[in-house]
Amino acid sequence: MRNILVASCIALCAAGTALAQRGGGAGPVRFPTPAQFKASAEAQRIVADAKKYAGTDLQWHYTNVCSSMGPQRVALALEATGQTLKDYTVEPTKVFDNVWYVGLASQGAFVIQTSDGLILIDTLNTTEEARDIIVPGMKKAGLDPAQIKYIVLSHGHPGQTDHTGGAGWFQTTYKPRILMAKEDWDATLPAQRPERPLAKRDMDITHGQTLTLGDTTLTFTTLFGHSDGSLGIFIPVKWRGQSSVIWLHGGGLHHPTRASLARLEEVVNKYARPMGAEALMNTHPGLYQDTIADMAAIRKNPNGPNPILLGRERANRYWSMVLDCARARVIALEEAAKTRS
Repeated sequence: MRNILVASCIALCAAGTALAQRGGGAGPVRFPTPAQFKASAEAQRIVADAKKYAGTDLQWHYTNVCSSMGPQRVALALEATGQTLKDYTVEPTKVFDNVWYVGLASQGAFVIQTSDGLILIDTLNTTEEARDIIVPGMKKAGLDPAQIKYIVLSHGHPGQTDHTGGAGWFQTTYKPRILMAKEDWDATLPAQRPERPLAKRDMDITHGQTLTLGDTTLTFTTLFGHSDGSLGIFIPVKWRGQSSVIWLHGGGLHHPTRASLARLEEVVNKYARPMGAEALMNTHPGLYQDTIADMAAIRKNPNGPNPILLGRERANRYWSMVLDCARARVIALEEAAKTRS
């Protein structure tokens, strides 16, 4: 699978101009084209220098993070070459002692277990997927959907429902509270599609806010760029009883302006590093790591090391690489804009 992901990155770069202009979906430019990235001597210098953080153990991550587009969904890479991702329902996987993945190979949801109920992160595309994929997956894992107290939507796009589509059904069926960044509530609700109604507006998330349920506190940041209110969620996890923190970045590493880059730098330096975050995750498997293969390894050897966790030292190198290569993309975009003007 890792080779497929690397090939997907290469395919995206080769087919990059159109996707770079739309970032994989309608909207503003989110990253430079491969040609713009290559044309920027300063961007290329930064990217070359960032390779020092990769060592011998983060080479795949370097390729993934430091391209002109940054991390991209495998499905988009295949689409760019005329192929289609063969989707399927993934076996529910206990990725941490207190967190399960349920859903598809293309996208899914995380269920966080606390001492006072469950928190669900994202809800797939539609009512049908929520009802027929998430709920059966939870029940197979021994989790009761009626115990979902909060649903956190990592982000939303106007007219697109891949993370938000099942929230309305959950809201009606189980009565959890629904949370999303204020900016994305504002953007998505006026553009909802009649055949895919969204959840009724409930709780707004703002930058720096926390949510506590039982023994678990999530910390929220907003990382505008992929959407106006893409969330960065810091989640306390345990693996074989050892505590750690993961960072779920709701969008891709799309930070195309100086303001959005500054927010990314703030979140890395004031949240990820001090909290000791050891992994970057997303509800689209394969965006930041080979999630499908990692989950298969966990199911095969549940008492072994967790392949998702980088460890503190590697994670700190990874955060440096993320910041430098995001800065390189902003510089390439700025230089391209000057050239056009």
